Amino acid sequence: MEDLKDPNFRMNTIADISDDRNGSVPCNLGDATIENPVYGVNRLTGKVMAPYQNESVDVMSVGNLPNELPRDASRYFGEQFIKFILDDLLLGGSLIIEKATILQAGSITKTYEYMEEYGG
Repeated sequence: MEDLKDPNFRMNTIADISDDRNGSVPCNLGDATIENPVYGVNRLTGKVMAPYQNESVDVMSVGNLPNELPRDASRYFGEQFIKFILDDLLLGGSLIIEKATILQAGSITKTYEYMEEYGG
C-alpha cells in the first residue's frame, strides 16, 4: 500500500484474479461485482473510492469472474449456433453439416477417412 503513494508508481489498473482481500495484491480491498467490476483505491489514503480518477489505482477483483467467463462463452456459442446452424440441422441436406460430420451411423465419413490411420 505504501507503493501507491510513490509518485513513480505508474500502475493505474490492477486485475486480481486470486481475489484475496489484502492478500498478494495489498490494495485489493474486497470483492467487486459483475455489475460494478472495478473500484478505485485512493493512492494517498488507501480507501475505496470511485474508479477512473487521477488519484486512484483501479482494482478489478470479482470473486466469481472465473465462473462468468464460461457462462458468457456458452451464451455466445448458443446464440451463434441458433443463428447459423440450427436451421441447417433441422432442415437437413446441408453441405455445411455434411462437411462438419466426422461420424455418421457409427462409421467415419468419407471426408474424414484419413483420420483412421491415427486411431485404428
